[in-house]
Amino acid sequence: MEGELITAIVAVVVSVVGIIYTSVQTQTAKDAAKAAQDQVKLMRRQIETEERDRFENRGPLFSVERAYTDESNVNVPRALVKVKQGSGPRLVSVVVSATGDGVDGMRGAYDSNSALEYRRERSIDLGTSTPGALHDVYVDLDFHTRRADVHLTLACVDEVGARWVRSLGTRAEPEPEPPRGSSRRFRG
Repeated sequence: MEGELITAIVAVVVSVVGIIYTSVQTQTAKDAAKAAQDQVKLMRRQIETEERDRFENRGPLFSVERAYTDESNVNVPRALVKVKQGSGPRLVSVVVSATGDGVDGMRGAYDSNSALEYRRERSIDLGTSTPGALHDVYVDLDFHTRRADVHLTLACVDEVGARWVRSLGTRAEPEPEPPRGSSRRFRG
């Protein structure tokens, strides 16, 4: 009977070792599966990031060609910011808004019924734009503002409906005095 007892004990020990081994293998397989899932998630995030970067890189680029303030309308000084589209797709809409100390809104359409002779807008649509296009952006300034850091936000839409938002910043200051004998009209 001792031999049967030893055989039974050995069988139990072998079973326990087998169960432990199977448990370790199962945990290892679960860990490997989780690591594979994490790797797939990481790859998806990398692909999404690369797609976003490609999308942003094919979008429009803008620069400020020139910016200055004008006081020819003594009621409301304004800044003229000349914005150029350097590259990117043809745009069907470029909506511009401005912020900054001393910035009081965008100069909108002419309005003969207004004391200011124009409408002040939160934003204006410059319309279509293509690479190389130069746009005059008129920004109204507070009454006593002669110099301003102007921050423009350009919301752009191309022909297929893709959208980008671009930001530009510039310093607008009065132009130097014109030579004697010439007028200081607002020059665009």
